[in-house]
Amino acid sequence: MSFLPISVNISNKKIVIVGGGNSASKKLRSLLKHTQEITVVAPKISDEIKVLPLNFIEEEYNSEHIKDAFLIYACADVVAVNEQVQKDADEMGKLCNRTDAPEVSGFHSPAILATEEYNIAVTSKVKKCRKSIALKNKIDVLFDIFEKQKADFPAGKVWLVGFGPGNPELMTVKAQKLLFEAEVIVYDDLLDKSILDKYMATKEYVGKRRDNHHKTQDEINDILVKYAQEGKKVVRLKGGDPLIFGRGTEEKQYLEKHGLSVEIVPGITSAIAAAALTATPLTHRGLASSVALGTAHTKNSFKILSADTSVYYMGARNIKEIAQKYIDEGYSTDFPVAVVYNVSLPGQEVTKTNLGNIIAEKHQFKSPIVSIFGKTAGL
Repeated sequence: MSFLPISVNISNKKIVIVGGGNSASKKLRSLLKHTQEITVVAPKISDEIKVLPLNFIEEEYNSEHIKDAFLIYACADVVAVNEQVQKDADEMGKLCNRTDAPEVSGFHSPAILATEEYNIAVTSKVKKCRKSIALKNKIDVLFDIFEKQKADFPAGKVWLVGFGPGNPELMTVKAQKLLFEAEVIVYDDLLDKSILDKYMATKEYVGKRRDNHHKTQDEINDILVKYAQEGKKVVRLKGGDPLIFGRGTEEKQYLEKHGLSVEIVPGITSAIAAAALTATPLTHRGLASSVALGTAHTKNSFKILSADTSVYYMGARNIKEIAQKYIDEGYSTDFPVAVVYNVSLPGQEVTKTNLGNIIAEKHQFKSPIVSIFGKTAGL
């Protein structure tokens, strides 16, 4: 089977439905949204169909009924009748849809989502009408989100958008709206860059990795200014949240200094995602009532945080030094630590351990990690 999805002009074209029962009634519900040039042929036509503004021929089917038809639907309750309708249509070179055998039909009638500007059709290659309708309904929800409720996105404006921890399902609806409307996407390190393929914007990679800085921060600032001053709709896409170790404030201030409009869209930061996805709470009644976030990118960038639970970003190379500082501050070697690698991504790994094991180098941690130090890590 090979079906080509097309849109057909049916203005002033005759459509014939052979059948007067439930199958024909269902077909008419969708067809009447597009045309009333329909003739129903059947020896007995249900009262539900008869109240519709259509043409009716109450008699046994014969080939004369479809001679001047543009499209034919074989919806009879008797298989032999549908087979004859299709045979006659094939001999006349006409397209026929059989509701009882879509796999041998001349065309498929899709599930349709109609708007003022679009007709969105979903059709199945096999007899899976329910799935087609379910998919159409999902598209209806997405269409409502992304078309009917578009984000206010004037040209020459920059949005600093948090992508989240890496899994695109954890991106906010607002972030997705803006990405669909953007003309330029300036993005950081996203482990699966193919997720950006669905967006029509020009993409420019400005990610930074340890020992491999693709662009300096000054260069990134100038790139954003350049695109915005050209009147483009610009999304600066950042991993996690723009204002948590994302230099969002620096970029916002630089853009505003150049007279440009900036808005920030929050994202799920890796600390929150790591906690939720590994069932490692950051707070717990009677155990932890405060949380602090820190970075451990270099040996001089971290310190013991004054909170019941402390979360360190990055730091795979320096986690032993962090653990040692906890010991030096008087923490016991069995103080709990949870280390999460590749937060939210398919290769996510969690290691529940303690300060002593980390200092003894009983684990080998790959980058990128988020580490949670606190009694809640032992739950």
